[in-house]
This record gives sequence, structure tokens and C-alpha cells, in this order.
Amino acid sequence: MSKYLDRLDPEFHDIITADGPYIYDILRADVPGARAALTTLFAQMAVDLPEFDGQKDEYHMPGLDDDPDVAVIEYRGRDVLYPDCAIIWLHGGGFLMGSADDFSAQGYSSLAPVVSVDYRMAPEYRAPAAARDVCAVIERLAENRNPRKIILAGPSAGGGLAASAALMNRDRGGPEIAFQLLVYPMLDDQHDTPSGHADLPASTWNRETSLYAWSLYAEEEGASAYAAPARATDLTGLPPAYIMCGDLDLFLDEDIIYANRLRSSGVPVELVIYPGAPHGFNGFAPQAAVSKRANASIRMALEHALS
Repeated sequence: MSKYLDRLDPEFHDIITADGPYIYDILRADVPGARAALTTLFAQMAVDLPEFDGQKDEYHMPGLDDDPDVAVIEYRGRDVLYPDCAIIWLHGGGFLMGSADDFSAQGYSSLAPVVSVDYRMAPEYRAPAAARDVCAVIERLAENRNPRKIILAGPSAGGGLAASAALMNRDRGGPEIAFQLLVYPMLDDQHDTPSGHADLPASTWNRETSLYAWSLYAEEEGASAYAAPARATDLTGLPPAYIMCGDLDLFLDEDIIYANRLRSSGVPVELVIYPGAPHGFNGFAPQAAVSKRANASIRMALEHALS
């Protein structure tokens, strides 16, 4: 733990060392309670944010086959640069928490309409339900928007789900996707890497919490690639990718491995690693210098993919 704090960017120190109880401790004992605590935390964070100056529409799309309809929230900025495109946004929360009502999605709605998906979560639904929900949204959006300008994007579990949905969409012969933006994505249900065994504080997403989340989300017979993309044996034919992670993140090594596998499979990939940064850093401390660099890099990657 002392080595972790020595390497931690000082701008994150007070947040990481704050006294509990921590949401992740609550999560392992009480998923509904953790969901409520996260909603309260996001509401507190939103107080300091400017009110969304754009259009917000909530509606449903038909699910795949006999699946239930998929609820989405579409954010559209006042002056959208690429109105015929779409960013499909997948919220984080370890596949157990979070919702489509996500202020993180609003910030990109000046580039293109952002369709935030209220995908099915564990423990109520195991994989591949969430990936099927995303594929349903991909197919419906491609019917009336430029299918080659649809981007899959999300942080943490949302980034992992974006990667899973890209695999499922390819295997289904679905619409061609322009790009996958994977922000510290949750890709590997085993975390059998050096960073996956790191001694991380209870205030951040750590191995114990993550393995618990995987135990509820992955298929009972073992994780498929549509749950954990690290299990995929073939990464050819996937959309170009941007992968970002902090170097104090549980997911660091699995993200690097996935980026290298994409590259070896002929998929263009940009990999960005930020020193001294823990999991979720650019979201919970957006004013930190490294967070500003990370968020600017994400926006540039999206602008390049859309243009």
C-alpha cells in the first residue's frame, strides 16, 4: 500500500485516502445499497456541473429476437458537429451499478448525439444479456443513421461491454462500427496479471471487488468473450480502438495485453497510459491536471473517429 501511495499522483491523494465506508465494500454485501449510494454520490458530483444545455430524450428500442425492449437516453447538444452519427455510451459500475442517466455521456453530445444504453445488469441478468442489448441498439441506429459513423464507448465495465458488443456485432454480421473507445475497460474475469494482483486500497476498484462482480455477471458455465473480451480467441475484423488506463489501475495489464492483441490482429489501436492515476481518475477528479489531459485525449480520439 505504501508503494501505491508513493506512486499516486498527489491530486488524488485525499480522495484515495478518505475514510470509508466505501461503495465497493457495500457492493460485496448489498448490491441495491451500493446502487443507491452510487446514485447519491453522482447527484452530489452533479451539483458542481453546469446544467445540460441540450435536448434529452428517453425512449425504448426493440430488443434482439425475443429480448425485452432496451431503454435509452439520447443526449443531443445545442450545436452538434456530426448529427448523422451516434456515440453509443455504456455506463460503468462493474456490471452491477450505474444507469443510462449518466452526466459523463452529456459532455460528448456536442460532437454527435449520444445514445446512453440502460443495459441489463447483474445479478438480475447474466451475460450475454447486456451485449445483446447493445447489439440491438447498434442495429436500430444503423437503420436511420450513418452506420459507418457509430461509435461504441464507455468507461470501466462500460468499456468492457463496448468491447464485448463489438465482438458480438462482428459475429452476428451486424453493421460496420466506426470505432470503439475503451476507457480503462474491464476485460478479464480472472485478473491473473501483475496489476490484477496489486495491493490496492478499499477506496478504489480492487481485485476482491472485481472478482465478486464477475461472479455475478459472467455466465455460470464460465465467461465467454461476450462477457469478458479477454476470452476471445479471434480479434480480427474489429473496429479501430482507443484504450486508456491509469498505471495504478487493476485493469492496467489486461488492457495493455488486449491492445497488443488487437494490434497483432490487424486492428488499428491507440493505447494511452497515465502515470500515477487510479481507476476512474478522470471522472471523480476531473480538475486534476492528468485528468484534463486524459479527457482532452478522449475527445480528440472521438473527433478523429467521427470526422
